[in-house]
Amino acid sequence: MVQKVSRKETSFLFFEEDIPDIVRGHEIWVEHCMQNVSPGDPIAFDLCFGHNMKSDRAIQVEKVTPAVFSALGENRAVEVSAAENHLSMQFTPAFEGYHTIGVEYDGGILNLPHPGLKGPKYYYQYTKTIIPVGDCQAEYDLTVGHELEIIPLDYRQYKVGEHVLLKVLYDRHALPDVIVYGIHADNRENPIEITTDPEGLVDIELEKSGKWMFKVGYRDPEKSVKGLYDKKVMTATFTIMDVSKN
Repeated sequence: MVQKVSRKETSFLFFEEDIPDIVRGHEIWVEHCMQNVSPGDPIAFDLCFGHNMKSDRAIQVEKVTPAVFSALGENRAVEVSAAENHLSMQFTPAFEGYHTIGVEYDGGILNLPHPGLKGPKYYYQYTKTIIPVGDCQAEYDLTVGHELEIIPLDYRQYKVGEHVLLKVLYDRHALPDVIVYGIHADNRENPIEITTDPEGLVDIELEKSGKWMFKVGYRDPEKSVKGLYDKKVMTATFTIMDVSKN
């Protein structure tokens, strides 16, 4: 039996498919499986693009800017190549300590003729993860300077049942009253949702071992550019890949 689809339903399906992924809520994030890394060991990681840790496709290489931040500053010597549904990246650390991988994705200006989406908007995304190399006793500022940024406070090797304290910054200032989503790789449909306090802080319990992503979004009409776009739409993510069992 052939199921009939009404004109209204057909219009809705076209509407959904016609909207770019970045507008429908897709975001970038970093995944890796690196452990026990020493200076001189190549570090490989993936830049994924999808929704709530389900990667859909690789974005264009020329639209991303990766960098590695450490106690000695910033390093942009990151190799990038396209794979089937992600971008593969690699760098080689020269010394011990925490290394923060930061990636920016320029989604561009989009002006869509759909209800609620009209008017040009500039889409931009950021992501981070942290990889320990050798002895990580020395501390350094985990802020990398992204326009919208999630910072873990008291970062360490986390275990199931522990809490991660995160701070959201916008233009290097605490961002209150925004929702931070905590997504586990095995629970994409029901993420944790917590609103930042006046200091931009959220406390999230790590209920399961494995891969976690934390996500925040922000729209700023004050960063409009006359004649180009009326609002900047930003997303930032931060991943922890190795929450261990007790």
